[in-house]
Amino acid sequence: MPQSPTAKQEAIAAINLLPDTVDFEEIVYRLYVLNKIYQGLEDVEHGKGISSEILLREIEQW
Repeated sequence: MPQSPTAKQEAIAAINLLPDTVDFEEIVYRLYVLNKIYQGLEDVEHGKGISSEILLREIEQW
């Protein structure tokens, strides 16, 4: 079974996709967003979160 990439490997891969002219602030922001995505996926795996139907009902109430 192949090993999952480490957080460091994921960060390096994400940074490598950015242009060489990217500034430090954009790099930090991209890594922040990537981290939040992974946290969300982990929450879903552990049964945390809400269904899309509940989310749609909540959005309709906005």
